[in-house]
Amino acid sequence: MRLARPVYESLPIIYMLLGGLAILLFYINPLGFAGKAAFLIGVLAETAALTLFLRRRDYRELSREYNGETIELPSNLSG
Repeated sequence: MRLARPVYESLPIIYMLLGGLAILLFYINPLGFAGKAAFLIGVLAETAALTLFLRRRDYRELSREYNGETIELPSNLSG
């Protein structure tokens, strides 16, 4: 599945906002199953946002270093 570039670029921000909202809900009402579930969802969303952000940054750095040339190996490997 391919996403439009603006949607793809905004995914870490959306995940951060959802995670922050879930953690805020836990802070407001920490008692019971709903509070603990909200905290777990918040931590998972924040982890997903950080993972996406770091993987995207790494991909951009690697794509700047790689210019698309191939390595030409010698066809005759005799010593």
